[in-house]
Amino acid sequence: MEAALDNPLLTADWASAKWLWWIGLYLILGMFVPWTMTRTWAHQHRSKVRPTLGQLFQRGELGLAGLVLAISAMWDLQNSQYAPQTLAVGSVILALSGIMAGAVWIEGYCRHSTGAEIHPKRVWRDSRNLAFLILSIAGVAEILLDRFTKVMRL
Repeated sequence: MEAALDNPLLTADWASAKWLWWIGLYLILGMFVPWTMTRTWAHQHRSKVRPTLGQLFQRGELGLAGLVLAISAMWDLQNSQYAPQTLAVGSVILALSGIMAGAVWIEGYCRHSTGAEIHPKRVWRDSRNLAFLILSIAGVAEILLDRFTKVMRL
């Protein structure tokens, strides 16, 4: 069994698939689990409500999930062994997009809490687009970190 774990091909394959697992985990925990739990609760209470993802996250909660994703990608980037300039540029891009996504959630939450006019379709669209932008940036950063690590090992 230990010989299989020391196999460099197995290690390389796992390292290549790591970023897919990482991004999939955020998609599952950030979107699928809340949606499934909402539908399960409605079923248990015999409610006719069957919310869509847009209805569930209409106050910009995907912006909050995007902020968490940006922070974790920045953490991973900061733990890499690259030049300080590369780390700074990647972190600034992730931080700005995370702040924008968090701002969508804060605005939607505050408008809803204070009774101010809110446009749920606009908030859903903005939080969805920013979460997708962060997911894309984080995915590219993780892929590049994976590939650069392999190149440095050669």
